[in-house]
Amino acid sequence: MASRSTLLQTVQTVISAYNAWELDAIMDVRAPNCMNYILPTSLGRRPMDNQQYLSFLAATLPAFQGFHLTVHDIVIDQAAHKAVMHLSSTASTPIGEYHNEYMITLHMTEDGCQIDKFEEFVDSKYSADFMPRVREFLAQSNKAHT
Repeated sequence: MASRSTLLQTVQTVISAYNAWELDAIMDVRAPNCMNYILPTSLGRRPMDNQQYLSFLAATLPAFQGFHLTVHDIVIDQAAHKAVMHLSSTASTPIGEYHNEYMITLHMTEDGCQIDKFEEFVDSKYSADFMPRVREFLAQSNKAHT
């Protein structure tokens, strides 16, 4: 069983990777079979394996500058190899400032060093409004460059 400190170190690695806003760092902590879920399901987002999540991030990441997570709470369940985090984020985007709130459950491998399931509950009202506008901006931007 992974120690509490190992699980917490993996959580900190995830937070640091997102704060660095670098694809390799974000993906490196994920197990090869990791699945990502953006919830609630009412948002209509399909589960993503690593390749799908990498494609999603690669397309979205450039629109967010200065992305930063603030940790409000972390709960570690050592027996279940899980951590639950309450986070908020800020970033600058071409369509305005981004502010979101999350409850994230990280399911970790038995050794506690990698994530094999990433459940991300987002502020659904905010995300349902903001993210389509970001996707539209990116689509228009891509059209202008082709």
